[in-house]
Amino acid sequence: MDTAELEAKVIEFIASKVENIDTSTITTASKFEELGLDSMDTVQLLFDAEDAFGVTFDGEEVKNLRSVGDIIDYIGNHPPTSVL
Repeated sequence: MDTAELEAKVIEFIASKVENIDTSTITTASKFEELGLDSMDTVQLLFDAEDAFGVTFDGEEVKNLRSVGDIIDYIGNHPPTSVL
């Protein structure tokens, strides 16, 4: 999947998880707080993204995920985990 396709899928995914937000208002620079997500909402979003995109967010690296672009970069740089 190329970067533009991944970006579109992640933005669509986030829009489906955040109440009352239009996909067109989400950009790669959008911070989680700007989207109305508190820390618990962000954790749930990341858990859901793991399932949706087949990745596992590393506990230490999660601390650095603060924006939509951070999630896109992480997913793009980590191959999906296989289910045994």
